[in-house]
Amino acid sequence: MKKEKQYGIDVSNNEHQATTGKIMTQTDQDRVRQALEQHHPKIREAVELGYSEWRQVQMFRAKQGFGSVLYARTEANDIFDAVVRNAMRIFSDEPGVRIVEESQTVKFCFSEEVLLRFKKGDENNLGRNLKTQAVLDFVNPQGTLPGLPPEAEKVEVLYAASEVGDRIESILVVARDGDRLLWHYEIDDLLAEDEAIVPLFGATIDSTTDDEEPLVKPRKGGQDAGQNKQDQE
Repeated sequence: MKKEKQYGIDVSNNEHQATTGKIMTQTDQDRVRQALEQHHPKIREAVELGYSEWRQVQMFRAKQGFGSVLYARTEANDIFDAVVRNAMRIFSDEPGVRIVEESQTVKFCFSEEVLLRFKKGDENNLGRNLKTQAVLDFVNPQGTLPGLPPEAEKVEVLYAASEVGDRIESILVVARDGDRLLWHYEIDDLLAEDEAIVPLFGATIDSTTDDEEPLVKPRKGGQDAGQNKQDQE
């Protein structure tokens, strides 16, 4: 079976079907794409602005002669914080988007159909999490969350920097069942397709969320299946 690398790990080209719980299908992925499609540019904007903000802070620290942070997770948390703050601002007045603020995380509900959160990807293409009950409910396709539509698809937005870390290069929408990757698609790929059909002028792009490995560049792939960020949840 042909395999390719995503965030530094092998994933299968065939869609994974979980042995327990709900099996997400191509129809589920199509539903998510349809609900998020008009929001892809703003999702990408939030990630890129957050990462750019973090880089500016790092340049300021270096210019002032401040020492480096002691732990990689500190940087990852700072990036996560900046990404989510920018996403909250960008989507604050967006029709059909509900922002759900909780004590340790923020979720975004799109058209009551898709529930999304931003995460740094781990070596298995999954968001890093402390395994709290809230996390387990989110990563379980059959799990329900208080005050949120039980039928909504739950996905994570994972982002990766370029190899030299100067900008965000890939942004993935990922569906999972516990510790198993069900499918993913890359927002950058879809935007590139749109731009090839309708040229956009004057648009330029500049430019994880919490653990010890540096972000790595994923190679592009279609829908994959495969096989945990110690960030907020």
